[in-house]
Amino acid sequence: MKENVKYPDYIGISDVTTTSLEQMRVEAFFEGQPSLMFDEPAGFDIGDPPDLQGRSRGWTPVHTQMAALAGCTSITCTVVARDQKFKYKSLRTKIRSLIDIRGFFFDLHLQPNFEQINFDLYLGTKETTARIKAFANEVDRRCPQIGLFHRAKIPLVMSWYRQGEKTPAHVDAFHLPKGASPEDRLIAQAKVQSKKGKKKK
Repeated sequence: MKENVKYPDYIGISDVTTTSLEQMRVEAFFEGQPSLMFDEPAGFDIGDPPDLQGRSRGWTPVHTQMAALAGCTSITCTVVARDQKFKYKSLRTKIRSLIDIRGFFFDLHLQPNFEQINFDLYLGTKETTARIKAFANEVDRRCPQIGLFHRAKIPLVMSWYRQGEKTPAHVDAFHLPKGASPEDRLIAQAKVQSKKGKKKK
């Protein structure tokens, strides 16, 4: 990293430092803010040595990445709403990431991958469906964190709900293959494994 250099005025700079502590614990620092502790869950074990385990003393890096995605999107929503005069009283989000971790644990020939991310956003709004779609499209265009997942071509499903409604007002599905989604494929695989397990018993 180059020190004492200048960038154009339109470049935002975010400097974060980390320190690795014992076992699976890492502490991150951002100047002027409380530190953030990363740690894998209790029972996390990559095999050798057998005592290299997490202890659930902080956020996992993956949980932190998902929180960053949700937080960045929420802030972008505020900016876009101001510009579009889009009215909403509240915003709540839920994210689920599905990761193939075999390459991290068992099979060193594989690269661990996000198979799919499901991102649900709940807006307290009475805006029309057309307005929600236009709002969602502009949030997608402007959000730096969403942009990272687009560049990586990670399957991402963003469902925009009006608060209290069970059916989304708008859905964007990015980088999904044709046919069954990665999530549906994983669910089908789990059912097959479950049937095989019952037959063995």
